[in-house]
Amino acid sequence: MTIDPPQTFNVKSVAIIGAGPSGIASLHDLSRVTKNGKSLFGERDISNYEREGNLAFPELVAFERNSSVGGVWNKGAFGDNNNDPNLPEIADYSVDLTNAENVYQKISIDTELEKQLADSSVDHPVEVPVTPQISSTIRNQWRSSAAYNGLFTNVTNRYMSFSFDERVGDELKKINSKYKHLPDFQSASDVSDYLEKVVANNNLGKYIRLNTNVERVKKLPSGKWEVVVSLLTEKNGQKVLHWYKQLFDAVIIGNGKTVPIVPNIKNMAKFAEVNKDKVTFKLAKSVQDPSFIRKAKKPLFVGSSVSSVDLIQYAFPRDIENPSIYISRRADASNSSWVTFCSYAKGIVNKPTIEEFLPESNSVRFSDGTVERDFDAVVVCTGYHMFYPFIDKSVVDSSPDVFKFFRYTFSMADPTLALVGNTYAGFFFNRVESQAAALAGVWSNRSKLPSLKEQKQEYENIPKLITPVIDRSFIRPLIALALEGRPHPFTVNKEKSDHIYHVASGGHTVLGLFFKVRNGEVDSRDILSS
Repeated sequence: MTIDPPQTFNVKSVAIIGAGPSGIASLHDLSRVTKNGKSLFGERDISNYEREGNLAFPELVAFERNSSVGGVWNKGAFGDNNNDPNLPEIADYSVDLTNAENVYQKISIDTELEKQLADSSVDHPVEVPVTPQISSTIRNQWRSSAAYNGLFTNVTNRYMSFSFDERVGDELKKINSKYKHLPDFQSASDVSDYLEKVVANNNLGKYIRLNTNVERVKKLPSGKWEVVVSLLTEKNGQKVLHWYKQLFDAVIIGNGKTVPIVPNIKNMAKFAEVNKDKVTFKLAKSVQDPSFIRKAKKPLFVGSSVSSVDLIQYAFPRDIENPSIYISRRADASNSSWVTFCSYAKGIVNKPTIEEFLPESNSVRFSDGTVERDFDAVVVCTGYHMFYPFIDKSVVDSSPDVFKFFRYTFSMADPTLALVGNTYAGFFFNRVESQAAALAGVWSNRSKLPSLKEQKQEYENIPKLITPVIDRSFIRPLIALALEGRPHPFTVNKEKSDHIYHVASGGHTVLGLFFKVRNGEVDSRDILSS
């Protein structure tokens, strides 16, 4: 049942799911709230407040399923460390592949394990050996990062940092000039290094439990949230899952988008299997290194989003008078972004959706009736689900508003359940810290949420998040709920006051680089050369 938000919250302990940018931002702002509602923004050493017991949220735990922090930017989970399958490893491809439940595999909590969990804790977990079946299930949970060797950002560097740990001055100049073909941008590894540094600078590592996957989250009659997790370790050469549960007053979902959207295309899996010796077939999520695209004589990209365009760069240079790069798209683009210009560039053949794969002839039939054959690389770039497999069915069934988030952050069914991140829009780092700032303000009772009626009215009339309105429609309404002394992210660094120009200028740089690569002026292998 959905009710009006309480006048006061009694939140002392918070579980944060994920330690990527969303989780790191949440840890920072929640760890820096005093009992009297003061923001300790910008203070790296808060040990005195801890010793005095003067923190509003004394128990913060971020559960990160990988072995290091960073989320999609975690270099320990991308490139050669990407262990995701090329296609979902399922027996029945007649199921609806666009349903995340059918491509994400859960580890079953049987009756015996449930009974043992009753007395479990972080110090006294239940040990379960990892069988081949469990190992396969973990592999099909899409735990790796979608980044790959050679990936670079498409957002300028000043917006790839938090306001509480800005890259400014000489540090910003150094990263801006690191790559001669890509001024003001950086590699995925650079972002990973920055996030690790933020965690170290602000002593956030003590809150993070690595290699720990959240398996289930449910609300108890007591009002507490029960979080069940499994810690993956190795003991005497045998991998072991250490299961336990822990209670919290509030939960932040910060797991991002990791489960790929797999299209329902006839004969797709059979095509990949029959032609495995002559066709490299991958989801974009499982690409470790894009060098195979450069070697391909005739690559096909399913989907026309930014992921597709990012990877297409590695197919050049080649003869653009006789195009051999194909994109299958659902419809012609309706905007004029740099991604659109790239995807329609000379040298690329745009085709409609795929009707079916024809395995025996290594061919593809498109919805316009045309058939193309002899593709030697197929990359499926159809996006990612907003998917929360750990949220128990009892929570989902309790209200139709569970996954409706006021100001993208507070569940309208229960404001002690929050979402940070997981939206498609620019200025990601500054957006997630504004969400964390709002949570700190509301859960510490220094700010109040409007009535449920007002929340729903605002939710139903929320504007589309295009770049020019993100500050007005996303960041400012959240900062309005923040603690006194917690600044707007764009005011900390005055250069960000011209954020629209910076985004437009950055898009021009990325667009220009794409065509330099296409024209052979820059080798795609040298984009990240110094």
